[in-house]
Amino acid sequence: MSKPNAKPIYRRWYASLWFLVLVFMCGGIIFGIVDPTLAKQSKPVIDAFIHVIKILVGPIVFFTVVSGVIGMGSLKQLGTIGAKSFLYFEIISSLALIIGLSFGHFFHPGTGLNLSVASIDPSLIAKYTQNEADATSFTKIMLSAIPKNLWEPFLTGNTLQILFIAVCLGFALFYLGQRWREPIMHNLHLIQGWLFKILSFVMWFSPIAAFAAMAFMLGQFGVAVIWHMLGLVATMVGACVFFILVILGSVAKMAGFSIFQFLNFIKDEIILVFATSSSESALGPIMRKLKNSGVDESVVGIVVPAGYSFNLDGTNIYLSLVIAFLCQAFNIHLSWQEYVTVILVLMATSKGAAGVSGSGFIVLAGTLAAMHGKIPVVTIAILLGIDKIMSELRSTTNLVGNSMAAVIVARMEKQLDLKKFKQALDK
Repeated sequence: MSKPNAKPIYRRWYASLWFLVLVFMCGGIIFGIVDPTLAKQSKPVIDAFIHVIKILVGPIVFFTVVSGVIGMGSLKQLGTIGAKSFLYFEIISSLALIIGLSFGHFFHPGTGLNLSVASIDPSLIAKYTQNEADATSFTKIMLSAIPKNLWEPFLTGNTLQILFIAVCLGFALFYLGQRWREPIMHNLHLIQGWLFKILSFVMWFSPIAAFAAMAFMLGQFGVAVIWHMLGLVATMVGACVFFILVILGSVAKMAGFSIFQFLNFIKDEIILVFATSSSESALGPIMRKLKNSGVDESVVGIVVPAGYSFNLDGTNIYLSLVIAFLCQAFNIHLSWQEYVTVILVLMATSKGAAGVSGSGFIVLAGTLAAMHGKIPVVTIAILLGIDKIMSELRSTTNLVGNSMAAVIVARMEKQLDLKKFKQALDK
């Protein structure tokens, strides 16, 4: 018997944040087409929004990780979560590389372009190649996790460095007696609550940020950016959709839930990331949502921030797909042994794609350089025009992959309240 006063599940959908973001995105596209000159001046709006989000992301990640470490039953649990996370990251991100390369090989998005390396201006990619060694050196990537000072990571939103600081402090506080740990935990949760309230307020400005982002893209590059190299964009879309629905869908099914329900569960964050082309914009909201849906706080605090550096599934698809595209566009032949080498090189270099400005191009340049000139680094200049669209696809896929990773690791660790989680998905 139904309750007469029960509230409808889908009430006021037109006032939901995801719907407002979609509407403002469409408005931004129209504005960018109608008045490109004025639309190009909207970039400071999206820059300001991302900057505010970065300022909030640092403290949220910090307090979540510290609370998670202190609240663990033992430090062995932290080691187990870390080990399982990195094993999962490596398997899934390697599959992403293979899918990107496979889609590029079977759909041939670059075939027929017949471009010449000599026609490319090297100055176009100069700023991306000057730091390519930083992207391919594993030692430098690991050392970059250690901050020069304690406040810079919070100002720049460097999640890897914030994670390092939080884990170290968590270790130190873990050894305090129960008498001291309980009030510390109480205060940490109190601060977290206020930070999430501030974040909730800021997120209502995300439709304006989405409007500015779409307007700037259309104003800067014109309508041609949507159609230019449409084959490559369409192949990237197909590869990302295949990865999410088939690979992550299979993982979700084994874990006992539907990938479609999960995507609906995080749709607000997906739309926000796609609109702003920045996965950082949804880091705080997705951590809060996962924690409130039954995923243990310690798992969320470790897996999600670490995944932003080591589980970049969308970036991996992009890197391997683009390498296949460049070979076809410039008529460069690679043997299957060399394709295997590409996968092995990308498994290492893709880990450097986090926390670096222009990371996609820098890592791509470093990867091509590591192949000893088989594919000239200068060839990536032809991708500059569509990088904005590709960035949105990369960021969205990265978000879905990292959100899923937290759920799966929590499931493996038996730190997932499955009943509460499925209730959250049903709603």
